[in-house]
Amino acid sequence: MITAGEVLKNKRESLGKDLNTVSVDTKIQKRFLEYIENNQYEKFDSEVFVSGFIKIYSKYLGLDVEKLLAIYRRSNLKNGKREEEKKNVIQRKNSFKIGITPQIFAIVLLVVFFLSVVGYIGYQIFKFQTPPQLTIVEPLDEHRTEENFVIVKGNTESTSSVTINGEPVETDSLGYFEKEIELKEGVNTISITSKKNSNNQLETTKTLKVLYVVQADDEITEQEEATNEYKVELKISNAASWIKLDIDGVNKVSQILDPNTQQEFTLERELTLVTGKVQSTQLLINGEEIKISSSQNTGVGQITCKIQNTGLECI
Repeated sequence: MITAGEVLKNKRESLGKDLNTVSVDTKIQKRFLEYIENNQYEKFDSEVFVSGFIKIYSKYLGLDVEKLLAIYRRSNLKNGKREEEKKNVIQRKNSFKIGITPQIFAIVLLVVFFLSVVGYIGYQIFKFQTPPQLTIVEPLDEHRTEENFVIVKGNTESTSSVTINGEPVETDSLGYFEKEIELKEGVNTISITSKKNSNNQLETTKTLKVLYVVQADDEITEQEEATNEYKVELKISNAASWIKLDIDGVNKVSQILDPNTQQEFTLERELTLVTGKVQSTQLLINGEEIKISSSQNTGVGQITCKIQNTGLECI
């Protein structure tokens, strides 16, 4: 039995038309034309599309549309069964879908609420059993100063109490504290302890060493002036930065320094400074700020200063 696809294909070939031309003229995709000519109707989503394309294709080739549709229906009786089977498959899939009822929604809310409560309780237990956090902003450990006092600044958890060298220190609502400590000549040890008010057995302690050097008014002599010593100040402002500082052939700093820190050194011959963040690093020599050159791509800066007969030269 001849099929509708064969009739269409034979007519197209007799007219000398290829599928690309037919596709452009009829606005039917080439693959759909191939399906029809090869009687591959199962590749269409619906019989409606097949009938519509056959109708357009037949009319384009000058064939009897109704006759072609009749041939298609006789040669494709199984098509109806295929559509019915497809509908059954869709119905079976839909039968497995679970509708979101008010009862299910309420159960989901209860489960989420329960998990939130359990998570909160677990977090509070963890906090209760963990020592308090303690951060010392200044001074740095092994800080050297010529003043007879130092201001200790830091912060801890708002629910903790702080002592410095055994004396209580007030904290604000956010846990920040600040206290002036009187120094004695030489090395001074400062012990800062944060203890949880809810659990006195949990505490965090940090110890700093501060060197207080007494300088007399007449200490600067003509001999010291001849050495051409320079005072170097290194300051870190709003962001932590990795610093490497060599002075007179000795490495003074090679670490990440926290914001709002300051260190002082004495320069006799030469210094080299490398910083990971030029924007946060300030170098002063005898009170004068020295500009640090940097790479535009990385932000890393480096400078070398030497004491010459004509004074200080930095490159």
